[in-house]
Amino acid sequence: MTNLLENKVNEILLTSDVAEMNAAIVHIGEKLPVGSLTEEQRDTFKSMVVGNKVFVQDVITEINISGAGILPPFFNVTFIKNDLTLFEQLDAIEANALNLVQKISDLKRICGHEAYSAALAAYKIYEMANIGGIPGAKQAYDKLKGRFDGQGVGGGRVPADEDIEE
Repeated sequence: MTNLLENKVNEILLTSDVAEMNAAIVHIGEKLPVGSLTEEQRDTFKSMVVGNKVFVQDVITEINISGAGILPPFFNVTFIKNDLTLFEQLDAIEANALNLVQKISDLKRICGHEAYSAALAAYKIYEMANIGGIPGAKQAYDKLKGRFDGQGVGGGRVPADEDIEE
């Protein structure tokens, strides 16, 4: 926040809207087929990059042309077709979901930055008021300065899971 009067996002969501959004997310999850991977599977399963997708499409084409005379009867091309179709459907859903997640992440960053920057400005005012002997400032300043205790002059080492900026 460069300017205390600037506030890019100054609104809150209605509780009913938050509930509706969360219900919609749950509903989407319920519409998806059951399936998940272990960490090992996430590392080892093949991915569908463009070249692999073209290959799968070529295999389906070849199976439709000559598969009956070459592939055994137990080989089910419908499985490949269904997997490819579901992949394409999920790919489109994922792109929309990732765009939504990016928007949510951006809004969180804006709100967090603005709230924390304004709080830091208020803290600095309490600090100056405490130094100036303004009645009531010392108790508030002493409470607020606890956030920075143990950080030393240079701000100290920031734990990896925190994002502290002044």
